[in-house]
Amino acid sequence: MSERPGQADQLGIPAPPAENFLAYLRAFGPGIVVALSWVGTGDLIDNSVAGGNYGYALLWVLPLSLVFRFVFVNALGKYPLYNVQQDPSIVRGIARAHPAFGWLMLVSFVIYTHILLAFTLSGVGVALEGLFGGLPSFWWSVIGALSVFAVTLKGAYRLIERIFKVVLAVMVLTFVVGIVLVGINWGELVKGFAFELPPQQGLFDSGLVASSLVLATLGSMANLFYPEFLREKGWVTPAHRKVQQYDLLFGTVVVLFLAVAVWAIGAEVLFGKQGVSEAGDIAGALGEAVGPLGPYIFYLGLLGAAWTTVAGSLFALGKMVVESLHVVRPRRRERYGSAITKDPVYRWMILWGLLAVVWSLPHAPGFVALVVVSHVLTSPFLLLIVIALIVMLNRTDIMGRYTNSWKENVGLGLVAVFVAIAAVQGIGKALGEMF
Repeated sequence: MSERPGQADQLGIPAPPAENFLAYLRAFGPGIVVALSWVGTGDLIDNSVAGGNYGYALLWVLPLSLVFRFVFVNALGKYPLYNVQQDPSIVRGIARAHPAFGWLMLVSFVIYTHILLAFTLSGVGVALEGLFGGLPSFWWSVIGALSVFAVTLKGAYRLIERIFKVVLAVMVLTFVVGIVLVGINWGELVKGFAFELPPQQGLFDSGLVASSLVLATLGSMANLFYPEFLREKGWVTPAHRKVQQYDLLFGTVVVLFLAVAVWAIGAEVLFGKQGVSEAGDIAGALGEAVGPLGPYIFYLGLLGAAWTTVAGSLFALGKMVVESLHVVRPRRRERYGSAITKDPVYRWMILWGLLAVVWSLPHAPGFVALVVVSHVLTSPFLLLIVIALIVMLNRTDIMGRYTNSWKENVGLGLVAVFVAIAAVQGIGKALGEMF
């Protein structure tokens, strides 16, 4: 069985649940947290607009992209459970592939934290303004940032998980109500899962839109969050593999449900309308379709997506930055120990991320520079991460007898190909925006 006997008992880690559905459901957590960290402002707006442009015709892209994401993230989740080096963190595992990865992760995570929160904090402000009014969206963004600060400062995972479970319940209820009010053409929805490429609508060919949706899912640095949430949950032994896989599968289904719900609402409300691309346009169209409750449905869903992305991402990235720093500066780990939040850098990272609220100011510069940095930085970095993951999961000195099977290597090889394409597209898009 385990090559780390007794570790779970030594760390005070709870035993895996009994093998029945309710026991597993009660144990789930990391999959829910990472799912809501994945579903952000851009996802809701992009899926709504995609439904508006193409109806249900490209709906099949969502489950396809999530299958590849599951393969990738499940491979990431394997490391903290099976490595014989007793590394609870994927950051340390990646650094074992080559020492340069420590510095690469440190720099990348610091920059990405600010970039990601620049986009998502503005989404929190837009959602709160749409729900309550009374203040400009910037000040609502500040209020949202303060709430995230209060939740993440101490780095308490259990609090994050409990809040996310409540938010998930509210989001599911919100979109179910939205679907009921809008009315869904279930026959067309089912047909949307056929592999159909409709004629071009708008600026981009439907094939390009489909590939971009898949590549955006695989090319997200948020995929790296899941092993961090496993560590925080205490699932770091082979005995937790089954519950980990079910947990990730549940989180993936959550993402699929939310994405399909938003896409379907967009297909019913926005299909055939021109010039609808922003949150206010979508909320207004939903209001016209179902009445005064429509905008509140959209903004409540948007708030849940944006706030959880900010909180979950900041929590994970703050700890991953500290872990990367401890990799390149081992004496710092000796000074502060294994408790990440004892290192002052964690609190500084919380502040650094939330300072991105300044990008929500009315006269702040546009996001072009941030977008360029994001594309140039994240896609090539993720390609290196996938390659490092393949290397470390096949090394017996790291994984012992739990090295990858040929099927797992084929799956990761396909992910590497898609991420490589995403890297090329990302750099090309960045250069296009610069010139």
